[in-house]
Amino acid sequence: MSPISIFIVEDELLISASLKSQLQSFGYEVLGSSTKGEQCISEIERLSMDGKEPEIVLMDIHLRGEIDGIETARRLVEKFNCAIIFLTGQSSKEIYDRSFKIKPFGYLLKPIDMEQTKMTIEIAAYQRNLEIENLVYQQQLEVLLEARKRENDEILALYQTVVNNSIIGMVITQDDKIVFANKMIAEILGLSVEELSNTGVQSLIEFVHPDDRQAMTSKMQERLKGEDVPNSNRFRILRKDGTTLYIESYGKLIQFKGKQALHLTYFDISSYQEILKSKPS
Repeated sequence: MSPISIFIVEDELLISASLKSQLQSFGYEVLGSSTKGEQCISEIERLSMDGKEPEIVLMDIHLRGEIDGIETARRLVEKFNCAIIFLTGQSSKEIYDRSFKIKPFGYLLKPIDMEQTKMTIEIAAYQRNLEIENLVYQQQLEVLLEARKRENDEILALYQTVVNNSIIGMVITQDDKIVFANKMIAEILGLSVEELSNTGVQSLIEFVHPDDRQAMTSKMQERLKGEDVPNSNRFRILRKDGTTLYIESYGKLIQFKGKQALHLTYFDISSYQEILKSKPS
């Protein structure tokens, strides 16, 4: 297992040198140190390009230069996966309020206790690795979900193509409402899809020829009650334009969105009926 890699940002050279020596004695790898925020960002950027981005950055809050430790840390966490541990000789509320927004992995008060420092580093490195693993899992999950979405979109597109181009009219009714209808049933009735979507079950029944309506509705009601009735049914319909079609339908009880519904399919058998009529008896 590789040693935890650390970068030190401390403007007091004696403190920085002492930290480096003691951390190395604990077996940590100190990749470098800086006394200013701007220098720190440049150094870590160079290390990252060489594939040696530090796991832990020990960051003094009070740095000389244009930016302090909190602003330096903010810029680091935007670009790298470093875990920030702040070093401070003060514990004012203002400092904590500013630094909390960066979500540091720990605080160490000066003068620095090396046993506490070691424990804080170990915890920070463990938490950082967990966060990186979770991020990888999240990215993998997003890739899988995107792939599944594409598959579902393709299946849905295929289903819509098959259903909407079928020569069979299809309707699902539930609670006296049409909850699904394909293009063919609209064509059979002589309606547009928009007109059909605004049509209730009772209006749909009114397309059935008056002489066939009672028998057809009786079978539908019996089927909804779960009674054993023939699955097929033949009747005539009067289209919107007044023409008559001969229809053969099949019905089946299904579960739709957790409730009982009736799935109906319709075949236009008018041509078949004309052939039968034309044959000599």
